[in-house]
Amino acid sequence: MDRTFSSKAIVLNRRDWRETDRLVSVYTPDHGLISLLARGASKFSSKLAAHIEPISLSQIMVIKGKTFNYLGSAIMIESFSKIKGDLNKLYFAGQAFNFFSSLVREGQKDELVFRWLERWLNSLEAAGGTDELNKEDGQFRLLLFYNRLLSLLGYALSLDRCLACQKIITAGDKNRLDLIRGGLICPDCQPEDTGYRFNQSNHSVFLISDNCIKLWRYLAESKNINLKNIKFNKKLLKEWEILHKRRIAWLDI
Repeated sequence: MDRTFSSKAIVLNRRDWRETDRLVSVYTPDHGLISLLARGASKFSSKLAAHIEPISLSQIMVIKGKTFNYLGSAIMIESFSKIKGDLNKLYFAGQAFNFFSSLVREGQKDELVFRWLERWLNSLEAAGGTDELNKEDGQFRLLLFYNRLLSLLGYALSLDRCLACQKIITAGDKNRLDLIRGGLICPDCQPEDTGYRFNQSNHSVFLISDNCIKLWRYLAESKNINLKNIKFNKKLLKEWEILHKRRIAWLDI
């Protein structure tokens, strides 16, 4: 078995370990999530420190050990300086990374997940041009990140037919999102409901607007999402945000 390997890696986080070392969490295309011990990385003179900043893409060499895997070397490929230089971008990137780390388990590799994380960071880096990121745009990008990551990990929603009777979901009906079943149900299969019962933790069925269904369908069907083609207002964004929060709560993530 090879004792070393090289890989591209997105640095998720790092923390001090003992006096001069750091534990670094990275996500790679071929090995998934990996925790690495970077010896001496907290020293002022460390050459590794600048290449393992969170929210960075680096080329790393990993040395396999009995207790820890060690970071042998790291060369930064992309620092995402525009994300780090914009407080709004930095906030949304941090939220995305926290969600990612809570959902992805060590050793579960998935190249599509790596590509999505890298692509989302590149998109956030380029967002807004020379201006600061608009908060609504940032919130939409964050929800988009949640949605695609959940789908890639097997939590995609059923959006075309009622999960109870298999009737095609049509516009104009009071359709609902059933979080337990993982998709839509038509009005005939669910008693009348007053809407979003946020204070009832055991409630799992929520009204969903036609526009929100259209948005979810577009994102599910599009391989290359162009944000310029997506139109949303504050009402739709708020609805999508609330449904995502309830969905994540039911998935116990």
